[in-house]
Amino acid sequence: MQPYYHDDRAGITIYHGDCREVLPQITADAVITDPPYKTRATGVPIRGRGVAPRRSDTAAVGMPWGYSLGWMELLAPRQWIVYCNYQMLGDVCSTLEARAILGCVFTWVKPNAPRMTRPVPRLDCEFVVWARAEGANCGRMGMFKSMVIEAPMPQAGCFADERFVEAGGGKAIHPTQKPIAVVLPFIDRLDFNIAVDPFMGTGTTLDACKRLGRRAIGIEIDERYCEIAARRLSQEVLQF
Repeated sequence: MQPYYHDDRAGITIYHGDCREVLPQITADAVITDPPYKTRATGVPIRGRGVAPRRSDTAAVGMPWGYSLGWMELLAPRQWIVYCNYQMLGDVCSTLEARAILGCVFTWVKPNAPRMTRPVPRLDCEFVVWARAEGANCGRMGMFKSMVIEAPMPQAGCFADERFVEAGGGKAIHPTQKPIAVVLPFIDRLDFNIAVDPFMGTGTTLDACKRLGRRAIGIEIDERYCEIAARRLSQEVLQF
């Protein structure tokens, strides 16, 4: 199994492929990942007259990749950090409780979350589930002063800073890029030798590990994101 990218000095490796095929071939004692979220198809009303359908079906972010927690059965790490939304929080917690000790459920508050077009509350938070294996220590997790972490979402558009966007129009390269501010604290405070992110995306987990001198492995099924992450970790100028 040849890596897509490897930095021996930093201890960072990227594999291009399906995590279900790659995970059995690697070793890691921490999982820090943002898997595809569980969402449901929604109907968007079409206003106006004409012969067009009255509603158009669409898939919310996350569903194009499918939703499954089967990948968790392929791992037996000492530490788990899993990002999730409210629809999958129960599934993630119950799956982890069958394999580990549930340490805490953090709430990531996004002060810049957009308002909803439907008559529902603004989706301004996500969740971060921490669990540890029997006998694994808590590291420095006690340094968290609260179960609430406030950090803005990386913004796309012409004023994009942290988020990777296409040149010109400012369209986001990846639909769910996490801010490094909600990843760094966990990597800094957990006790592990090497972390794995089975759903690497643009490489935020690996970038955070490299900044803190921690070893990490990233797995990504989409080669375009592998390339972005590799260039990001190489500190090359990113232009899309």
